[in-house]
Amino acid sequence: MSVLSNRPGRLLASACLLTLMSTSSAYAQSAREQWHAQVSDGYTDLADASSDLHQQADEHCTISQETSAVPLRDDWLRAFLAWQRVRFIDFGPIEQNSMAWQFQFWPDSKNLIARQVDGWMNDQRPVSSQALAGESVALKGFPAMEYLLYGEQSETVSPRGCELLVAISAQVSANASHLVEQWAAFKPHYLESDSYQTTTISAAMHALEIMRDARLGAPMGLQGKKRRNPYLADAWRSEQSLTAIQATLQGLQSEFLPGFATVMRDAGKEQLLTQFEETLAGTLERIDGLPSDVSASLTDEQLYRGLQLLFVDIDRLASLLNGPIASELGIVKGFNSSDGD
Repeated sequence: MSVLSNRPGRLLASACLLTLMSTSSAYAQSAREQWHAQVSDGYTDLADASSDLHQQADEHCTISQETSAVPLRDDWLRAFLAWQRVRFIDFGPIEQNSMAWQFQFWPDSKNLIARQVDGWMNDQRPVSSQALAGESVALKGFPAMEYLLYGEQSETVSPRGCELLVAISAQVSANASHLVEQWAAFKPHYLESDSYQTTTISAAMHALEIMRDARLGAPMGLQGKKRRNPYLADAWRSEQSLTAIQATLQGLQSEFLPGFATVMRDAGKEQLLTQFEETLAGTLERIDGLPSDVSASLTDEQLYRGLQLLFVDIDRLASLLNGPIASELGIVKGFNSSDGD
């Protein structure tokens, strides 16, 4: 057979190889396109809910000197849970200017939130978003508003508290809108950089570890001093700590899982993907049957058993993602700035 007669076969083989390479690249980009679009939707939901919260706070606080906290609590919770659903994203624009801390200062082992808010409550300085801009992150974000709405267990918000609530909610709304804009601007870099596939999966790994060890394990007495302590949970003042965890799990299911499924199918790891999907669905089913907060479950052994089972479910998710899935995808977990010392 002549050399020329082999040429069509070589060309066909080369074309097949290029097709496979381009298909693989398309799948990888498709995953990042999915992630970017889904996170964009999540950030938009956060911006919309935060804007509604600010508008409601402004309106309610204008009506009278003392305003009911109840409708504002509902608006706060909607915006707070919107944040929880995208909280797992720890890269990109959210890293700038300690943005994540500006949305939620946590953990707060020294009760800085109460001290900072009380300091301004007892001060005579005019309150505005500009006046608070240079203050500690403990005075900003959802926990500071939570303290104003729930801290004194009052059904009304004082005039001074209203001023702070309006100013803080304005900051949160502005930050959320800025985040939407910056995430959109981040899109070309995110799609062009293959490393963001690992970065996005690593963000989910880290979120599950924090959920297991700090958000659930610490209040349960499984970390640190080994004592059950509801004040170590986030959103303990509003008694929504488990609702917040549920929202983060829902965010992983809606904003992370579709793109992740594309990566896993591209890698031919459908069985591991199914395990992860089923474990996540089972975890959400489990938490749906629990109270909204950890506090009651820490003093009731039967309810505590439910927390233990939830802890096991989250540990399975984290171990699955950090173990066999990371190994199959060639992901080596690195240092994250949120890990601490």
